[in-house]
Amino acid sequence: MNRTFLPTLALCTIALAALPACNRAEAPSTVANDVAEAQTEAAAANADARQDQAQVQIDTTADARAADPDDRGDAIADRAKASYDTAVTRAKGDLDIAQEACESQQGDAQAACKKRAEAVYDTAKSNAQATLDAERKRSDQTQKLDN
Repeated sequence: MNRTFLPTLALCTIALAALPACNRAEAPSTVANDVAEAQTEAAAANADARQDQAQVQIDTTADARAADPDDRGDAIADRAKASYDTAVTRAKGDLDIAQEACESQQGDAQAACKKRAEAVYDTAKSNAQATLDAERKRSDQTQKLDN
């Protein structure tokens, strides 16, 4: 019995010793580098998302102007999805940047900072979803004109 107890006890001790480090503030230079990296990654992701959205706009131009309501409805839905993807990508990048910046704080302040960042992300994502849902409804209504 002692053979399994000692390794387990040692692992628990190590895990407990590491716990306080979870909310320990990072050095300002480390935080600055991490924030800069997150900003660079977010900017690249945002640029890609905007480019994809612009391509969807181009690809759906004819359908958006079509006489057929089904085509117009499809264009509305496609454009709404692209807009949603762009908004979520932007929100995710903002979340990553904010969470990296939170690393400059310690303890409860760091945890609260990260929770605020996640709340902002959740709100942005909810708003994007609400817009997407409204546009899908508009797409459905447009397509019903054909039926």
